[in-house]
Amino acid sequence: MSSIGTFGAFTTARLGIYAAQLGLNVTGNNIANINTYGYTRQSLDQISLRTGVGDRYQSAFDVRVGNGVLATGVSQIRDPYLDIRYRTESASVGAMNTKLEGLGDLAAILDEVGLGDEQNGLIHAQFGDLLEKLQNLSTNTNQGEFDTQVRSSVEALVTLFNSYAGKLEQLQENTISSFKEDIKRVNDILANIADLNAQIRKSDIHGDSALEMRDERNRLIDELSQYMKIDVEYSYEDLGAGVTVEKLTIKLGNANPDGTVTSDSSVLVDGAYATQIGIDQIPQPNPDFDPDDPTKAPPYLDPDGNPTNDPDAAAKIDNPNYNLTLSGLKDSKGKDHPDANLQVDVPLDDNDLYGALQSKRELLTEEGEFTSQDTINNVDENAATKRGIPYYQKSLDLLANKLASVFNEANQGYMVNEKDEYIDKNGNVILDNAGNPVKKEVPLSPATEQHLIKKGAEKVGGPLFSNKGDGDDTTGITAGNISVSHSWATGDVHIVSSFTKVDGVESSTANSNILHMISLLDKKMDYNPQDIDGDAESSKLFNGTFQEMLVNISGVLGNDQNSTNVKLNTYYNSAIELDTSRSSISGVDLNDEATNLMQYQKSYSAACRLMTTLDQVLDKLINGTGTAGL
Repeated sequence: MSSIGTFGAFTTARLGIYAAQLGLNVTGNNIANINTYGYTRQSLDQISLRTGVGDRYQSAFDVRVGNGVLATGVSQIRDPYLDIRYRTESASVGAMNTKLEGLGDLAAILDEVGLGDEQNGLIHAQFGDLLEKLQNLSTNTNQGEFDTQVRSSVEALVTLFNSYAGKLEQLQENTISSFKEDIKRVNDILANIADLNAQIRKSDIHGDSALEMRDERNRLIDELSQYMKIDVEYSYEDLGAGVTVEKLTIKLGNANPDGTVTSDSSVLVDGAYATQIGIDQIPQPNPDFDPDDPTKAPPYLDPDGNPTNDPDAAAKIDNPNYNLTLSGLKDSKGKDHPDANLQVDVPLDDNDLYGALQSKRELLTEEGEFTSQDTINNVDENAATKRGIPYYQKSLDLLANKLASVFNEANQGYMVNEKDEYIDKNGNVILDNAGNPVKKEVPLSPATEQHLIKKGAEKVGGPLFSNKGDGDDTTGITAGNISVSHSWATGDVHIVSSFTKVDGVESSTANSNILHMISLLDKKMDYNPQDIDGDAESSKLFNGTFQEMLVNISGVLGNDQNSTNVKLNTYYNSAIELDTSRSSISGVDLNDEATNLMQYQKSYSAACRLMTTLDQVLDKLINGTGTAGL
């Protein structure tokens, strides 16, 4: 006795035909999308159909046979573990690639290899030209045309410093714009993922697996993982009446090395709700404000540029450290997340992000050895080892400042006699309070200088460099503002040949000070970051000549490029390997699909043949049984 009716076998055959046809459709869809970026291979879900229940008095000889096959849906073939590993490596690739691109932009400005005379670099070559012009002056003292030649060489040198500083400033501005574009793109990705979550949720409710939308969502998640380290979680939302739908949540990937910081695990997307990232805004400071005398000028400027004491009324500008804040989660209509804990803004710590976004932010902010101790103590303990555009700007500023200060000092002083005793304009020796001659000091102490001024010592020379071409102010000289002083440019100041008079007369051929200046070009000296930034943690950046300092800047940049490139290659190769593994599982393979085509085609043909055979059997049963005696 059979558990299936006579005509039940036709249903089995029909279901087999239907399942085989669906299988062919799924295979065809896979083949059609073999070149579709982000497409995940699909497979037909099937279960064996068996109807009926066991009867207590069922005969032991009643054979139960299944009733065919049911196609229950279409699913994607993905490995969640490989997705997690790939997205983790993707953050590392994004971080190193962005950093290397930024360092490459710096190298295009600062790397002088292959530029200038004898391939030594433009500034390097100009230092050589300055040396040559000083040597010419040393043999032709007190001849104005040779002083002019030195000044022309210096003008070319400061122009190069100004040009390099301007290019670095432009690079900073371009990087800021790129950083803001990246933030905008991240915000678009977060909003789009939340919208897709909402659409997928609706599809789940109505029984549609929405595989194409899931592919788009996975593509966006992969892109997001390049900008920041993330954790992706899948859960199920119970809607009641036995209905559950999938829910996706994305959090920051716990990148902060400080274990006490929890903002690095903040929620970015929770179902249909998403955050947005913004740069912190601060009141625009008033450049005329003096913290030591707050009554002198208000601390802020309003949008019209007027001073104000009210920080709320002040114009808002980006935080100099480009600190970021996550907004409270909202849906596409601006509705707050139902969880009150996810409605509040979350300020991100300095190291909460890891990926392309953080690398670009560090390019904008990191100062290396110029970092303040306060920043190391309260912001990032590793800040002194990170170098972005500000580090290279300040390194170039330090070189320009050292050049200006050393030569300005060398070209100003008080006349001495052949015994190195300071004298007045009449050749009389300056005596100290004890009646002893005041001997030449290098460098000259402030106390001694005050005494010399009081006693009428003969001062000669003047500044060769200033912070502006129309003045002689020597304070705050940087690569961006270094200039030939106004007095030198107009001829009121010349290079001092010698500070020594013999028998009260200055020799027309004396050149000791010019020789001293020549020696300065080959003299090794300390470069102290605190000379241009009093808050700098480090007191020594480098020791060497001007040209060696220039080479050191390029050398540090080259080392940063090399180490970053090694890391990028390591992360990139790992990411490629993981992506290949993902593709071997999730990607469409023509060999596999060809096998499926043959399998489903044969299954379809066999099911059709089964139906034909059943028809023949029933025809014989109905029309050919019991007719032999008629």
